[in-house]
Amino acid sequence: MLRTGDIIAGAEREDGVRRRYTVDTLLGRGSSADVYRAFGPAGPVALKVLRADPVAADRARQRFAREFTLAAMLTHPHIVAMYEMGRLPTEAATPWMAMQYIDGPDSSALIPARNSTSDTAIALRTCSQIAAALDYAHSMDVLHRDVKPTNVLLTADLRDAYLSDFGIAQIIDEVSALPRNGRVSGSIAYAAPELLTGEQLSPATDLYAFSATVLEWLTGLPPYPRSTAFAITYAHLHDSPPRLSARRHWLPRSLDSVFAKALAKSPAARYESCAEFAAIVVRTLRDIPAGDVS
Repeated sequence: MLRTGDIIAGAEREDGVRRRYTVDTLLGRGSSADVYRAFGPAGPVALKVLRADPVAADRARQRFAREFTLAAMLTHPHIVAMYEMGRLPTEAATPWMAMQYIDGPDSSALIPARNSTSDTAIALRTCSQIAAALDYAHSMDVLHRDVKPTNVLLTADLRDAYLSDFGIAQIIDEVSALPRNGRVSGSIAYAAPELLTGEQLSPATDLYAFSATVLEWLTGLPPYPRSTAFAITYAHLHDSPPRLSARRHWLPRSLDSVFAKALAKSPAARYESCAEFAAIVVRTLRDIPAGDVS
C-alpha cells in the first residue's frame, strides 16, 4: 500500500524525461486495486495500483494491462482518460496506471432515497453524456460490460459525468460472456439476459445495463431488487420489466414502455443505440417536475 508523499516514476520518454507522481491520499479500494489521488506535472491524477491475490497474480496483471489498453483507445469528453502505465520499483513489480482525476462522487449520489425524488435535470444530463460515451466506445468496437452507477463518475458540481472502469471490457465479437470458470463477469443487478446465459454480447448488452442504471437514478431501485443473486438472475431472464410509474407516481406512464423496450429480453428488440434511448427519456421528462413520492 502506498503512503502519502511516495513518488511514482513513469516510463522515460523520447526526450529523456520521466513523469513523476506524488501520492496524496487513498481514494478507494476495489476488489483487486487501490486508487489514489496523486499529483503529476499537469496537476492531479487518479493512480490505480493493482492489489491482487498472489495465486491469481498473472491473470490479474493481464486483466489490468488489458483494461489500460482498451480504455486508452478511447478519447471522448465523457470517458475517463488514460495517461500511462508503469510498474512500481519493488520485487513484485506491481503495475499501476495513471488516469484522469474526477473530483466528485460516483453516480450513486443521484439515486434517490426511499422518501425522496431524483434531481431530474442532473439525471437527464448525466444520461445524455454517458449515452454518448457508450455509443462512442461501441463505434470503436469496445464493449464496457459493467455499466452501473458506481462506474459513472461525476464532477464535484455534478455537471459532467464520465464513464470509468473498463476492467472487464472486451472487443465486440471477440468472445462470449462466460469465462472458462463459468462465472459471470459484471454486476448481476444490471446484467443483460445474454450476459447471464453466456451468449454473444453486443452494444445492446451495454444498453441494457445503462437503462437499468438510469432506471435506478430515477426510481431509487435497480430493475429487479431481489434478495439473492439467483432471484435477480431469474428476474432478468423471465420477469417483465418494472413499471417506473408504479414506483414513482410522478413519472409518466409513457416512460414504462420506453424502459420495457430498453430492457427487452432479446437484444434485437432494444433500441438501436444508447443515444436513441437517452433522447426519448430526456424528451419525455424534460418538462415534468419531480413530485412527491406516494
